[in-house]
Amino acid sequence: MRRPAGLTALFWRYLLTTGAAILALAVLWWLGLSVLMQMKFVYPAGTAADGVDELAYELEAGAITPEEIPYYYRWAVFDRSHKLMDPGNMNRLQLSYAASALAGDSIRHGIFYAQYHQMVELPAGEICVVQYDYSMPYGLESLQTHLPEFQTCAIVVLLGSWLLTGILLTKHFAGLLRRDAALLTDAAQTIARQRLDTPLEGRARVREFGQTLAAMEQLRVSLAQSLESQWAMEQQRQLELAALTHDLKTPLTVISGNAELLQEDHLEPAQQEMVDAILRSAVRLQEYAAQLRAITLPEAAPEAKETVALAALAEGWKGIGQSLCAAKQISFVCGPAPAVQAEVYRASLDRAVSNLLDNAVRYTPPGGQVTLAVSAEGNTVVIAVEDTGPGFSAEALAKGGEAFFTSDAARPREGHLGLGLFLVRQTARRHGGALDLSNTGRGAKAALTFPRRPE
Repeated sequence: MRRPAGLTALFWRYLLTTGAAILALAVLWWLGLSVLMQMKFVYPAGTAADGVDELAYELEAGAITPEEIPYYYRWAVFDRSHKLMDPGNMNRLQLSYAASALAGDSIRHGIFYAQYHQMVELPAGEICVVQYDYSMPYGLESLQTHLPEFQTCAIVVLLGSWLLTGILLTKHFAGLLRRDAALLTDAAQTIARQRLDTPLEGRARVREFGQTLAAMEQLRVSLAQSLESQWAMEQQRQLELAALTHDLKTPLTVISGNAELLQEDHLEPAQQEMVDAILRSAVRLQEYAAQLRAITLPEAAPEAKETVALAALAEGWKGIGQSLCAAKQISFVCGPAPAVQAEVYRASLDRAVSNLLDNAVRYTPPGGQVTLAVSAEGNTVVIAVEDTGPGFSAEALAKGGEAFFTSDAARPREGHLGLGLFLVRQTARRHGGALDLSNTGRGAKAALTFPRRPE
């Protein structure tokens, strides 16, 4: 296969090819003019100037009359006082040139060609002004009369051929670059569509583009290997998580069984409340473990929305809040929820509200209070959790919903990874809503809002 050329070589090839084509066209143009002159289709540009002296002699001798002057001359007859007697074949502009020359004006007039004048005294005493230039006349008077000026047409033909050649050569060399650019575009689209198992096809004709294409092929291979390795690690992580989730069943069963045995004994009210809290937490842990098992299964279906009553959801969240607050001697307040229904991802929403309650309890000192309020304002559900802790700092208000944010001095890490509020915000966005953080003056407030029905 032909070795790819570099951009510099391609540029020089374009310049040399264009220059050679222009030179060749100029030679052909000149040869064409020579052939036309040999065929007497046109005469040389100096034909009129070379014969003007002989023409003047014949006019002065009376051998010819002004009407017999060759067609490639222009003439007019004036009397001795320079008054026009016969305009001949001149137009008004040409007559003005002739009158100026007769008056002694040496300026060469004309638009495309300088007009020269020969003053000839006729036998009868009149003055014949012969006007000529250095254009190429046609070989026949009819052609000279009806066709455009030949020399101008010839120059237009030459310039047009140069322009057409430049356009064609530019289009050819631009096509080389365009084809190579199309290869790079296809390669980028292949990688963007993540079709990393498909080798990049095509061979660039420009060396620099070929090197870029080779680099993109290497990038495709590297990405494919990296994703394959990442996929293998993810599969291993899912297997380990599935095994750990399976192993959680045994201690949860033990906790639930022992709590149920304790319920059969005669317990004090405070003890009975603690056992009930243990059972509720064990049931919730079993639900979480079931959800983890569903997530780790390769064929697991995505979580579907459910239409549930807000009051039923609030009742479950109330039990979580009571259990969390009782362990830290914090009072818990939860007002009645409205009797409306909402379409939610129930498991995700349960986890989000549990995170809000856990955060509120963690940062509320003993003797404080945590409040859960569930309301429906029009078509919007508002789940607000307030506490009487130190509140959010300015940094926490700005970054509290970001993953791994734990730098707030007012709320120490305590071993947490800073994912709680991030996951709550993700759940809110999944429901088409938002998470709003604020300070109430008594503590912090986190409000999760979302529409009851999807738009």
